[in-house]
Amino acid sequence: MKVLLLGSGGREHALYWKLRKSQRVSDLRAFPGNGGFPEDSLIAGLNLSDLPGLRRHVEQERYDLVVVGPEDPLVNGISDALSSVCPVFGPRAAAARLEGSKAFSKDFMERHGIPTAASRVFEAIGPALEYCEGLEPPIVIKADGLAQGKGVVVAMDRQEAEQALRDRLERDRFGEAGRRVVIEEFLPGEEASVFAICDGVRALPLLASQDHKRAFDGDQGPNTGGMGAYLPVPMMDAAVMQTVQEQVLDRAVAGMQADGHEYRGLLYAGLMIHEGRVRVVEFNVRFGDPETQALLPLLNEDLGELAQTAASGRFAPNRTLNFHPGAALVVVLAADGYPGSYKKGIELKNIDSAESDIIFFHAGTRREGGRILSTGGRILGLTALGSGLRNARERAYARLEKVVAPGTFYRKDIGVKALQ
Repeated sequence: MKVLLLGSGGREHALYWKLRKSQRVSDLRAFPGNGGFPEDSLIAGLNLSDLPGLRRHVEQERYDLVVVGPEDPLVNGISDALSSVCPVFGPRAAAARLEGSKAFSKDFMERHGIPTAASRVFEAIGPALEYCEGLEPPIVIKADGLAQGKGVVVAMDRQEAEQALRDRLERDRFGEAGRRVVIEEFLPGEEASVFAICDGVRALPLLASQDHKRAFDGDQGPNTGGMGAYLPVPMMDAAVMQTVQEQVLDRAVAGMQADGHEYRGLLYAGLMIHEGRVRVVEFNVRFGDPETQALLPLLNEDLGELAQTAASGRFAPNRTLNFHPGAALVVVLAADGYPGSYKKGIELKNIDSAESDIIFFHAGTRREGGRILSTGGRILGLTALGSGLRNARERAYARLEKVVAPGTFYRKDIGVKALQ
């Protein structure tokens, strides 16, 4: 099977790493990739926003499967453009609105009985401010559209809420994505991420993981795209996962089918768990970053087979997913200043590993001669596997201390809450 993988982040490097192990995949190409990809696998000259050009390339090269990593192309209709010439692992645009529009997603959940926070949608600053006056902080304010994981504010007082609303509705800080906002109740509890591979009818869940969104230790600082993740998550026991399956995943796939949009690809449920109750914070329509970098090494399945079946077939009625025992933890190395302005071109040294249970997944990197240089705020993720979470955590941080990367930082507390 000849496969094209689209994307350039740490998530895509992990997908590439896993797809290379597939018995189904004989030829794996990627665009645009990053410094961690083998150079002979990378394609030049494509443009993810040029859907006719991508379609011509896929048709001419006779790919058997296209795997789409990031959300923007999915929301913009890449699966619609390519699926008539090649199966695509990733939902069509109508289904991708689950991530592309928070307002659409909230309405979808309410219509199909998926538990979530109460919310209201606003496009004008006056009514939005008036509504907030009647709420007790914390108040959750979300940009409606895609904002690279940075469009959500949990305002601890009304002054912070007002600033967040004005940033979006008046100051146009998030452009089109922020010209409509969702204001919703704050949900107490612990966050968890559950991904499921969907064939249009069924959703096969992977192990639950927990992301760390804030930039600094102790969940301090601004929201980021994610600074680390781990699994398994102690609170996500069999009973909670069964609730997630029945009340979230099954209802989402059935709801999409009822609305006339088969959901094929990866469905990501961002959850809040409180006293055994499960509610959806948000849906995403692709693998999460950095959870994927911890999750895929523990997946004891052929990802090529799973993606191909999800894109173009049906899973057997009794199909379940298998996982390796143990734990996995990923820590993200970022450039100083991230998620604000940061320096590029930082040289990275000692980021190779001969150990099968220590893996460096590149995110914002490029090769220049024999050197690896940074290109993004999140530069790479180091994933460590272990017999348990404590072991995986110790191994990850011991190896990170040996990385030479001046002008970078990483959180020191990934996984600490689970151990406590």
